[in-house]
Amino acid sequence: MQGILNISLKDIKSNWVALNDASNGNASAVIKANAYGIGMVKVAKTLIEAGCDYFYVANLNEGIQLRKEIKSTEIRIAVFEGFFKGSEEAYIKYKLNPIINSLEQLIRLKTLVTQGYKIKTILNIDTGMNRLGFSHSEIGLLLTNKELLKFVEWDFVMSHLANAHDMNNKENIKQLDKILQFSKILPNIKLSLANSSGIMLGSKFCLNQTRPGIGLYGIDNYGNNIKLNSKNLKFPLSLHGPLIQIREVNIGEKVSYGGVDITKNKSRLATIGIGYADGWLRLLKPNSSFSIMKKKCNIIGNVTMDSFVLDITNLKEKLLNEGEYLCLLDNSNIKKLLNNLDLISYELLTLMGNRLLRKYN
Repeated sequence: MQGILNISLKDIKSNWVALNDASNGNASAVIKANAYGIGMVKVAKTLIEAGCDYFYVANLNEGIQLRKEIKSTEIRIAVFEGFFKGSEEAYIKYKLNPIINSLEQLIRLKTLVTQGYKIKTILNIDTGMNRLGFSHSEIGLLLTNKELLKFVEWDFVMSHLANAHDMNNKENIKQLDKILQFSKILPNIKLSLANSSGIMLGSKFCLNQTRPGIGLYGIDNYGNNIKLNSKNLKFPLSLHGPLIQIREVNIGEKVSYGGVDITKNKSRLATIGIGYADGWLRLLKPNSSFSIMKKKCNIIGNVTMDSFVLDITNLKEKLLNEGEYLCLLDNSNIKKLLNNLDLISYELLTLMGNRLLRKYN
């Protein structure tokens, strides 16, 4: 038996449609890291049905994998990491769109274009994140040498908001102003700035394209449901673990490695077949509680690689049987779980292990 991750593609599609509406009809989709662990190809094909025609991935390998499944070149696939020596042939073969992050990458692109190749691409400028994109000094060079930008057909100039999760942070407006100022170099260029949280900042941040990622799954960084135009987006996932053994133990029995927990009463314990190899982390400490059939049940002992132990003494006997599945994560407890783990939603989703059986509906 294995853990099961139920995934509603219908809800993911509905979420993207709502995000697209809030983006003035200009939403793309960020599906890097296997669509945050949900399934890159499945999510992409679902969103194409909804009208999405622009996707972002983290690296060249992800881009190649996606292009092998999505043949139509009307569907753009942009690669965040940029354009490295030796990658040129792959970008051309698989018709991928490199994001140009530095002057060095720009010169490499220019060499390719002068050889007769046509590649639509994106110029990434750093407006305050200090992660990827043209640095302040490189932007100054572009401002004084505009011919460096005129040899290629640009899809977008993009940047990334560093504080969009904080709606009142003054840096958000500063970053918006910077990308708008840069656009004066190329008056007809399209602009992209807002991620999922950026869309929440309002239409002026949406510009010509938004790039929702975690918002596809209906939640923000901290597990709160996103609300757009009075509509709550839906968390489309539920995680279920198999109950692989039930045992009765006496008072004073030690549980788990090192006997880290000792039963305070005669107890009934259930071993659940999900562990840290599945993304169910040891950060879930003893006494972390779950609601099972509306009754509080605590973890007892540490989470191990393949399983953890749940105290089900509060449940009437025979309500649960070995071989049944228990719901461990859904919309009702994701925020609480993130708080207990001290994680953000991005981490929790991408940690979901490959052993989990993903069921799409």
